[in-house]
Amino acid sequence: MTSKRIHLRKTPIYIFFLKKQIPQDFKKIPLEDFTSYSVSKDDDKILLNLEKISKLNTLQKNYKLFLIGQALSKYCKSGDFFIDYFGCEQTDVKNFILGWNLANYNFNKFQSKKFQKKIPKISHESNDEISLLTESYFFIRDLINTPANILGPNEIFNAAKKFLKKFTLTNFVVGKKLEKNFPLISAVGQGADDSKKPIFCEFKFNKKKSKKKVFLIGKGVSFDTGGLNIKTGSGMSLMKKDMGGAANCIGLAKLISDFNLDVDLRLLLCLVENSVSKKSIRPSDIIKSRNGSFVEIGDTDAEGRLILADAITYACEKNADLIIDMATLTGASRVAMGIDVPSFFCNDEDLAMKLIDLSQKTGDPLWQLPLWENYSGQLNSAHADFKNIGNSMFGGAITAALFLQKFVKDIPWIHIDLMAWTKANKFCSYEGGEAMGIRALLELIKRI
Repeated sequence: MTSKRIHLRKTPIYIFFLKKQIPQDFKKIPLEDFTSYSVSKDDDKILLNLEKISKLNTLQKNYKLFLIGQALSKYCKSGDFFIDYFGCEQTDVKNFILGWNLANYNFNKFQSKKFQKKIPKISHESNDEISLLTESYFFIRDLINTPANILGPNEIFNAAKKFLKKFTLTNFVVGKKLEKNFPLISAVGQGADDSKKPIFCEFKFNKKKSKKKVFLIGKGVSFDTGGLNIKTGSGMSLMKKDMGGAANCIGLAKLISDFNLDVDLRLLLCLVENSVSKKSIRPSDIIKSRNGSFVEIGDTDAEGRLILADAITYACEKNADLIIDMATLTGASRVAMGIDVPSFFCNDEDLAMKLIDLSQKTGDPLWQLPLWENYSGQLNSAHADFKNIGNSMFGGAITAALFLQKFVKDIPWIHIDLMAWTKANKFCSYEGGEAMGIRALLELIKRI
């Protein structure tokens, strides 16, 4: 049992993983049965039996705890609760509480009729920490859910500037200066109109005594038509979320400052709209990148890796100790992993193992895919140093990561390929933008 404090006028939620944990006087209470849990509710208590998920591995138990928290918040509807947790050693009750909080999210700013929801409250010793996580999750969701006619590169920048109160803006590059110093970012965004002009910006959170310099790099494509290699209508329908990597990096950066971590943190945002116009880059164009490599455009819809490449080069020039990029980069990753599980790539085996362990402990899914060097030949170009896309229909997430690796010097690097979107499921009716991987990454940065 995790809490012995008396909570006056609050209803206890007793959470059990095994039958032997359930007190004898509770065992006769009938439970309502759901796919992953059983529950009973009366005026003075709630019993939650999680025996159905007890044999899952650590990652899935913690993730299911997060989902069940969302479901139970809806189930309770209203009231004031506290938790007595008879969990197992591999699980963290904070996942349940975060899920509970997120069930109360609502994106209704563009709905004429707004309905006031009753929000059930929950008390726990970790409430302050969970409140900070909830704030970043809500910000990330709001930003991704906002449509591209309202949210362009400049609006993403302004949202980041407003949200990151403890940060200093140290770099803001547009126009001819962007074209000269970040040519791939400029090239991807050159097809957009003036109100959507491409931007490279850098925010800094600096601890004076910190010796570790960490760079977060977010892909911020406010809308992706695919460019001249235009997407289909169905393929374009969710492309307002193509700035999900940037949104997640902003949310993660805010958490690092909220927890006052001892790091020299730099947030780099690559903000563009990939539009179709007479100024758009063309397939077969060859562009000289910031690091001097010549890149042939094999596909204008492989634009995210281009803008990340210049930012990675910049981070390497600044002698980063760790580089993390987050991007809604490839459909291939989603085919392999589905929408719940972001893939990640890493050039440092020990670092990768730490991230896998922390993903399991936090219940924040991240799954490693290989930087399979044998596929690097798929990026070969007859007329440039290499292309921005592989020449095979297979292994697209890997060849995208291999492309990015060409710009990474001998510096530990993590590349996250995420969906940044969730769909309604049996636990929660919410569909929209989502934070992914940021809790596991936060724990990793705490430990560097």
